[in-house]
Order: sequence, then structure tokens, then C-alpha cells
Amino acid sequence: MEKLLKLIPKEFFVENLKSNTLGVIKIALLREVINPMIIRSNFPDETITFKATETKDLVEIPARKLKSKEKLMGLKICREFNVIDKDLRYNVIKHKEHLANPNSILFGDSVTESNEAIGITSRVIYDWAYSIRDVNDITDTFQHNALSEGGTMWNEEEGKLRQSLFQVQYVMPKTYFPHFLTVQNVTPEMLVHLLSTVIFENRYGAQSTTLGNNMINHVLGIGFAKFEAPVNSFTISNNWKEGEEVNFENVKNAIDVAMKSFYKDNYKQGAEFEKLIKELWDNNELNAHYKKAQKDCVQFLIDTNVTKPKK
Repeated sequence: MEKLLKLIPKEFFVENLKSNTLGVIKIALLREVINPMIIRSNFPDETITFKATETKDLVEIPARKLKSKEKLMGLKICREFNVIDKDLRYNVIKHKEHLANPNSILFGDSVTESNEAIGITSRVIYDWAYSIRDVNDITDTFQHNALSEGGTMWNEEEGKLRQSLFQVQYVMPKTYFPHFLTVQNVTPEMLVHLLSTVIFENRYGAQSTTLGNNMINHVLGIGFAKFEAPVNSFTISNNWKEGEEVNFENVKNAIDVAMKSFYKDNYKQGAEFEKLIKELWDNNELNAHYKKAQKDCVQFLIDTNVTKPKK
């Protein structure tokens, strides 16, 4: 973790997870759509939108749709390093002792299958994500059909064509979503875990078990200070200059300018963090760090009287 502490001072991390200190770490992301993606909620054929002005509707991604995918990736990573109970499943936690893992302590969790009303609050806060361009400029609607076993629309039992057409609206490639994560009271190991879940997850939205990778998460930079800067996805979109081209470099620059205006020299470029995370994985250097992270989580539950020390 020495390389990480050269980028972010030690004072912005905690040694004891029970600590509740002043200071935030804010991660600036640019989420780039690279394959058609479905973002829907109440209506199966409509993308979620937000009416920004009388003439402009933005595509809106609720925070939970992003967090849930990255939390699930984090669960898989914890299994890789054997720092999570083998019986724990996503949103299915049977015993309070199962909360003693880096993923549950970072993203928040609660016991769901016993009478123990215990919940752990999240240490990472997710922004809602908004597109820069209007929904009509970045989506397309396709008509699909549910084929029979013969691969056609013919109903063999009734001897007529099946009526199984449906439409799906997709967010198309080259759509950009500014996004921000705010982190408080974490250890260096937990920040590494969070960055790993973001960098290596790339499948979001509905039908993620059917559709391929559809989003790349670019870590643009990380800012740190005593207080959080009032910068979020909507402010970047809302302040976009009319007529300015929406491309990767322009959106990246807008995010960097907004973050630097508040964090000044305490805003570090994301390329350094991405390089660090990938080196840790490539060199198999994470096993000891995850063991330490789990030990910290076990101690946190003991310190907060959720669990008792083992005799």
C-alpha cells in the first residue's frame, strides 16, 4: 500500500474501521457505453429519463443500478481471495458473523435470514449518473420477437404465426456518463478493493446475462479534502455549453476542470491509480492485503459489539 499512500496521504484513511473522521476521497469516473445497453425501470420498453429543461430529457441511471453490479463484482473478488464465508450469497446473509468481509463493510449489508436485525452502512456513496446529450440523440428502439423451437414465428400447435413481438429501447455506444463516488472512513486496502470492482466490471443494465460488455469505466482522477466538493454528474451535464461537441476528451476535460477547481493539488490523475491496481493484480500482490482487510473487518464487528471475540 506504500504506492497508494504516495498518491493519497495517510490522513485520509483510517486504521480502525470504527473511527468516524473528517475527510473524504472523491473518485471521478467517465462511464463510456461501448455496446447497446438497456436502462429501464417501470416500463419495459422505455429508458429512464430526467427532464433537465423544457426541450431536453437526459438519460438517467439510478445509483443502485451501478452500485449493485460493482458490489456483486466485489463479492466475486472476495471469494477469489477466500476472505468471505462460503455460504454468503448476494443479498442473502444468514448470520451476523458473515458480515466480517471487506465487501460488506465497504458497500454496506444487513442480515437477511435470521432474527438478528443488524445492518452495516455503506462507506461508499454513489452519485446518480446523467447523460450529456438528449435521450433522442443517444438511444434507438429495436423490435424483437420470441422465436419458437424451430427458429421461426410459426406456432406449430395452433398452425399460425405467433404474436410475440416486443420493442426494446437501447442506449447506444459513444454515450458518456460523468459519475462520482464518495468514500469515507476506509483503509487503503478497501480503496483498492473499490477501485478493482469499478475497473474490472463492465456489464450493466437489464439483460446483463444475455448482452455482452457494454460499458468501460475510466478513472479520471481522485480528489481528497476535509470536505466534499459539490460536483456531481448532473452539474457536469447541466453546465455543458450548448453547441460544444460531446466526445471523450471534452467530457473528460469538463470533469477534470470541475474537480481541480475544488481540490487543486489534491486532485490526482486516474491513470496512476489504474496502473497501480492492474500492477497489483498482474503481480499477484493482493493476497496479503485482502487478508489484512478481512482482519480489520472482524475487529470492527467486535469493536462495535456485533460479534464476540473467538475464545
